[in-house]
Amino acid sequence: MADTGEKHCANKVHRLRQVLKITHGKGKDFKTPPPVPLESIKDGHLGLLLYEAERAWAYAQELLNENVKAQDGTIRRRALSRFRKAITWVTELRERASALYQSSPPQLSPTSYTEVIAYHLMISGRFQRSKDEFNPALKDLCVCRALLDQLVASARSSRDQALYTVFSDEIDPEIRHCAHEIGRAKAYDIVAVVADLAPKNLESVVPSGTALLAALKSSVASGSGRDHDLEPVIWEGKPVPIRSPELVDAFLRIQKTAHVLEGDRKQSTKLSATDKARTHHSSRGQLAAFDGVLSALSDAEDLAKKLVESQQGNTSRSAPGPGARDAVFIHAYVSYQLLARRIQRDLLIVDGLVQPTPLPTGTKALQTRSQKQQTDPRVYPAVIKTLDTVLQSLDQMRTLSITDESQDIASALDVRISFTKAKRCSYLALAHASVKNYGQAIALDQRGLLHLREASTFENNAIVPEVLFYTLDAESSVAGLAETFDEDTLRFKRDWYAFNGGNVDTDPSSVKKVKKPLFFDVAFNYMEPPMDELRRRAGKEPLKVEQPASPTTRIAPPNASALGARSKIDVEDEDVNEEEAPPPPSSAAPSSGVLSGLLGSWWGRK
Repeated sequence: MADTGEKHCANKVHRLRQVLKITHGKGKDFKTPPPVPLESIKDGHLGLLLYEAERAWAYAQELLNENVKAQDGTIRRRALSRFRKAITWVTELRERASALYQSSPPQLSPTSYTEVIAYHLMISGRFQRSKDEFNPALKDLCVCRALLDQLVASARSSRDQALYTVFSDEIDPEIRHCAHEIGRAKAYDIVAVVADLAPKNLESVVPSGTALLAALKSSVASGSGRDHDLEPVIWEGKPVPIRSPELVDAFLRIQKTAHVLEGDRKQSTKLSATDKARTHHSSRGQLAAFDGVLSALSDAEDLAKKLVESQQGNTSRSAPGPGARDAVFIHAYVSYQLLARRIQRDLLIVDGLVQPTPLPTGTKALQTRSQKQQTDPRVYPAVIKTLDTVLQSLDQMRTLSITDESQDIASALDVRISFTKAKRCSYLALAHASVKNYGQAIALDQRGLLHLREASTFENNAIVPEVLFYTLDAESSVAGLAETFDEDTLRFKRDWYAFNGGNVDTDPSSVKKVKKPLFFDVAFNYMEPPMDELRRRAGKEPLKVEQPASPTTRIAPPNASALGARSKIDVEDEDVNEEEAPPPPSSAAPSSGVLSGLLGSWWGRK
């Protein structure tokens, strides 16, 4: 990693020197670039010093890692030499920043100047710690941590706040190590150590440090407010701090797309029922908005997964502070939100597919609710497949660590899983009833009632905000679906009686003649089911398949006397079938014909 950072900084340094025209000349002769006057200093000059310092520090870290393995004093001296070079560059950066800040009018903001001082103190403290000078290192690192805390409090955006937090997390283990080496009591309490040492050493380490912090606070108070602010992430009523700048960018994108989705949903609720029946542009707009949210959540999930892997590989990283969450929790949270939005989109698709078609009025007394509003049976396979996806997402949710830790969330998810299974059984029953399989439809309704009964056992009256993506009212939804099951079962029985009098054909030979819904024809019509394996796993013997007779073998019919004498035509047909088939043509003939057809009259010319 250090080697990669060194190469990156080297490329940046070369590019900045070419742009600013402060190269060291051409050829073998080294030419010192002329000093840059204060009036001509640009951001690129400060960036050049920053990258030079980072380049030297990265090389020093690489040498120190080699020294840990080789235990060679020469490598350690080279590492300290590169550390001194980094101190030289960062000291020059601080001097130029100080000159720009103290100029009239100031050409550098208090925030930028505080960032430069904090970076200088961080490099200096690390250099002193590498020389085993723990007392001055602890002072510099504590003051640096205090400045970073002030920058976090005065950050103009959520990304800047996350950047300052990352640097604070990096120096926390170093502060704890220095405090432990000097024998300080409660060295593990970093906040207490910083609160004790930072105010005492602020003026000695940073001249006019108190005035700088006051100017920083005043600049924040006079500002226009925070830009690109991330809304608080709440889980079970507690905020979840996002401490990674990359994750902050990902969550900002999620927040932006979520606002677009909420705007589309509010717009769709304003449409009247007649408008929704005429056009479906509102549903299409919501689906497009859902796609944007799912894309942003998918990117955030991939990024969180990479952060988990990097955190597992970095053993020197300090544990999260009080109220903070580790990368594993953030990854589980993003996965939960991704599955929740996917379920919302699938439920929206189901609502769009199940568009009731009112039947002609008449005989209202004999019509049930299911008869008054019927759906085209051709959409049942799509609805069933979508509900399968909803069940898959709910099952994945149930296996996440954050759901196992909360009993309320786990119970609410179990209710929704059982309710979705019952809803799926309802549409399966309608699909079977559409092809006159009334016995299977009634059995599926009974199974759906069992799932509803299971959902009622998990019923929890507490409102869980984390599962509001799947709105489910136990009194109306569960009771309404149970009433639908009763009505459908009664209607299936009446239709079955009108179809064949409720007759159940138990003849095994007629089982294959049962027409299946289109949803089940995909596999069973093109694949042979492994019946032998299923019977073996059920503890039964496999069926014995009779070998077909050879063409030359004659099998007498079981009741030859009953069949009577065969006609002469039948005997002649059997004699023709018994004749041996002509030998297959050789492979050379087709190839010859193909070649002769390709080459035309040239082939075989004499």
